[in-house]
Amino acid sequence: MKNRSSKTLLVFFALGLISCAFCVQQAQADSNNVITIAGGAELNSGSVNTATQVTSWLDEGGAMPTVESVSGFFATFVSTGQSVSMPNSWTFGAGQSALWSVGGFTFNLIASNIVYQANGFLAVSGSGTIIGNGRTTQGSWMFSAQDDPSNGVFSFSASTVPDGGMTVTLLGLALAGIEGIRRKLRRKQT
Repeated sequence: MKNRSSKTLLVFFALGLISCAFCVQQAQADSNNVITIAGGAELNSGSVNTATQVTSWLDEGGAMPTVESVSGFFATFVSTGQSVSMPNSWTFGAGQSALWSVGGFTFNLIASNIVYQANGFLAVSGSGTIIGNGRTTQGSWMFSAQDDPSNGVFSFSASTVPDGGMTVTLLGLALAGIEGIRRKLRRKQT
């Protein structure tokens, strides 16, 4: 009986952590200041299910990815359709200085982690610093790609939203807590 009670308590604890992370995300994210980028990415695998990195960035015509939409303070300096400079490669789950640059802004990705990778879909989130045009602010990065590449190029979309930094911290703590709970329950089963 004690084991069942412990599992129930751990499940409620995990749900509480997730709820806190999502509530803070809504409160901290600055949805009035968003930049979205789209294009193509060559991956180190034939499927997003097994890919671990982007080996090059391009759009369908072979050029660099472009800005799909901008709002807030980004809109003063960046235009829709503007080319975005990206690094030669990026490994999922790692940081990357100058992950993107456009219109005088540069996003330095400090840390990232794979949120979902299965069934032909990949989602990676991360946090970093947006610098440029007299601003320095923390930001959240979300990257997604899906299977069915065209000539080896996977379509991708990404967005960066400035926030107070607490969003990613609490979400990371929630995910770490869930992993700890999962490991504890697995140990008890063996």
